[in-house]
Amino acid sequence: MTAFDLPGLRHHLSAVALVTGYQDYQNPGHKKYASAYSLWHTFLLEKVVLPNPEVYGGLNEMKTAKTASMILSGLLFFLLASPAHAQHLDWRRVTADAKAARQTGNNTGAVTLYKQALQIQEKTFGPKSREVATSLHNLAVLYQDESKDAEAEPLYRRSIAIWGEYPGTDKLIAASLSNLAALCHDEQSDEEAEQLFNRSLAIWKKMGQLESLGAAATLASLGDIYNSEGKYTQAEPLYNHALAIWEKTSQLENPDAVTTLTRLADIHRSQSEYDQAEPLYKRALATWDRTGHSESPEAIATISSLGDIYRSQGKYAEAEPLLRKVLANKEKTLGPDHLDVATSANDLALLYNCEEKYADAEHLYKKAIQIREKKSGCRTPRCGADPGNLRCVASPGRAQSRCQRNGNGASKDPTE
Repeated sequence: MTAFDLPGLRHHLSAVALVTGYQDYQNPGHKKYASAYSLWHTFLLEKVVLPNPEVYGGLNEMKTAKTASMILSGLLFFLLASPAHAQHLDWRRVTADAKAARQTGNNTGAVTLYKQALQIQEKTFGPKSREVATSLHNLAVLYQDESKDAEAEPLYRRSIAIWGEYPGTDKLIAASLSNLAALCHDEQSDEEAEQLFNRSLAIWKKMGQLESLGAAATLASLGDIYNSEGKYTQAEPLYNHALAIWEKTSQLENPDAVTTLTRLADIHRSQSEYDQAEPLYKRALATWDRTGHSESPEAIATISSLGDIYRSQGKYAEAEPLLRKVLANKEKTLGPDHLDVATSANDLALLYNCEEKYADAEHLYKKAIQIREKKSGCRTPRCGADPGNLRCVASPGRAQSRCQRNGNGASKDPTE
């Protein structure tokens, strides 16, 4: 790269921007299994700057501020005299406006602006330039956030193909591959999603960055695929690897890290490995408490899972306040007649059954039945709580055996 190789500088900064961007990784478009990562920082850094000594290696030998000032003045004159300068400013301005629109939630406006930027970039740099690839990626992110997967998919594929023609774009390709894999997973194309995630991981490994934050997000996402397929022995080491990276980089309060904690705990709970599941749930809850999300749906679901573990272990005193909190929260946030309220009422009723609080259990079982009947219009016991639970209330001697049969870590849904 020469001292005034501006496209080279811009491309170098684009790559650096992606690495730096992972430091602020917050999953703005978080979906169930993975999220899209946008290269916004690329555009923020593409402006006239004093050449960095680490890039050029020359300015650190300058002896006076006057000399450096002369270099900068000459650089600015060179840019302002360039015929394409106005067009450069136009696409930078449009992409900055697109970023601002997305940050305010105006995705429709951001899409329009990115399309305008693409037209300018294709005319200025050509349809297969790195600038075009970056805008294609960012436009795909917007579509993916809006669940417009059909529009996002070809843009990701095109950006990957363009970046593949340039050296030094491995990080960009890895990011786009992970986003495309998440999209495929959301479309139930898990076979292709698995292949894409593995391609992304292979790139991180080739670059010697398998311990980076970008790799951590990909590891966790691939773990999600195996988890959803019931391949727990394959998912567990991927989750552990991702968590180790987040812990080493002080990123355990990252939303993805907390979600991964709970999913790893779910695997252990499903296999009745309660001693391993419990501390993971507690770590997740502690993080939500510190970050002010203790009443979020994710936190409430984790409280329910922890309460279920305590019930299965016979720790009824520990389980009861947790399950009561879950029921109260769902009644408050969802309304008293929501189907999720019926599920939580049934879970607490089962605990009361185990504690031999039969009157309390019967009240909640009937509540679950009434909600189910109201929602479905059905008037048979099969619409509400498990009729076996009501039989336990009618015959208290059966209660403890019923608790033991349900003590496998899985909540008993009213419809089962």
